[in-house]
Amino acid sequence: MAGITPLDIILNLASMLVFFLFFTYGQRIQTRSMLVGVRRSLTKLETYRSDARKRFIESMLQYNADRDEVHGKVDRLIDSFAITPVSMDPKGIMGKLDHILTTYDDNLKTEVKSLVKGALQADVNTLTNLLEVSIGLDTMFRVVRHYYVLASKKGGMLASVLLQINLPSIMEEAEAYNAAIDAFAKGKTVGDGVGPLLASQFAASSEGREYVEDTTVTDAMFEGRKLLIVKAKGPGGNVGKPGLAIEKLVQESGPVSLIITVDAALKLEGEASGQVAEGVGAAIGGPGVERYRIEEAAVKSTIPTLAVVVKMSSKEAISEMTPKIREALNEASNRVKQAIMKSTKLGDIVILAGIGNTLGVA
Repeated sequence: MAGITPLDIILNLASMLVFFLFFTYGQRIQTRSMLVGVRRSLTKLETYRSDARKRFIESMLQYNADRDEVHGKVDRLIDSFAITPVSMDPKGIMGKLDHILTTYDDNLKTEVKSLVKGALQADVNTLTNLLEVSIGLDTMFRVVRHYYVLASKKGGMLASVLLQINLPSIMEEAEAYNAAIDAFAKGKTVGDGVGPLLASQFAASSEGREYVEDTTVTDAMFEGRKLLIVKAKGPGGNVGKPGLAIEKLVQESGPVSLIITVDAALKLEGEASGQVAEGVGAAIGGPGVERYRIEEAAVKSTIPTLAVVVKMSSKEAISEMTPKIREALNEASNRVKQAIMKSTKLGDIVILAGIGNTLGVA
């Protein structure tokens, strides 16, 4: 015992006390330190939400000077939602989902149109896109706030773990939505418009016709092949119903030899933006209704389906189109031409679908 000093005893007692405190309160300390970072993210989300609401209201006031009416209806619309259909019995689920989504989209457009009487349909579509951005940011804020409040309560460790796991992806999505506000407010072409933009290049000066709701079909020729070019109706923000249009074209336009879809695709971390890739299948995002229609039509008529995609981040997809994405259009166009030449012969009918948002694309 001769080597033990009073300082050693004090240090041992202090280390034991620290161990006891961390053993007893460690989880609570860890949760509190975690919530400090969550609070910063929550504040940022609240700023994004407020900015989106403000820009949407400013855009609406360009058509309607009644500020009280606009404010009242905007708050109600931002709080709106769509309930997904029951999926326990999968039979007919696609029809139910399509009906719900169509009804929700039509309802938003009707509400917006009631506030901006006299506005062109293209402007209504763009304003509806801006409203959807506001709804998305509002939903993210409320979900994160919900788990933040739960984590702040006693025994909220599970909620704090869920926040820690999901918050980075939520914030990445929120930053993408925030970047989209300016593009949608000013009607600029977004990265997701790469498909419709390519389709417009193939259509050249040919006149398109509205074949199904919000979706046009243009007849064109390429190297002796007849092209049926499908895209959403522009230049307002619109994605149309390309699956329904392709389904009807397969039924009504004679034997189709090839279906090619062109769309934006989410790049993986480490991949370059603007990289072009090609594959097999229907390149179309969303809840799956339109892709289901393309696949069903292709299977019934045994039509090969090829896809060409331009890779980009989620932020690039919904914000103003970058120079890299525009440059990739030439490469994507060449890939489409090569696919048509390789997979079809003279006199064949080819459906070329430019999938994506037609904001700023006529």
